[in-house]
Amino acid sequence: MGRETNEKPKERLRERAVTLLLSEKSVEAAAKKLGVTRRTVYRWLQDESFRAAYREARKNLLRAATARLTANMLKATEVLSQIATRRGVPYQGPRVSAAIGIVRLALESDVIDDLETRVRRLETQKDEIFSN
Repeated sequence: MGRETNEKPKERLRERAVTLLLSEKSVEAAAKKLGVTRRTVYRWLQDESFRAAYREARKNLLRAATARLTANMLKATEVLSQIATRRGVPYQGPRVSAAIGIVRLALESDVIDDLETRVRRLETQKDEIFSN
């Protein structure tokens, strides 16, 4: 029973480590905020279940960022349209760059998502062929 009680705080610490590894600038900064050594965090990163949790959290973060880019793509195209049709407006370079960046990143993420789907489908087909 004592071991079970020790496991919960350790598991929560590892969950927090995943979050901090995604938000901090370095492993060292994440370790410092966790109150553990850098070596401990690197050891956790060697553990397959920890790496799987980290990869899943990272995927979720990327999905959220992609969704936000996609949601802002219409606004970005409106900005580009306004700038293209208005004359005499002061320098709009930063707005143009930001809008183009949003559109480009949203389109690229869509291409990547499509490729991932196609690769998964091919892997499934391969597995079906070789399992027979």
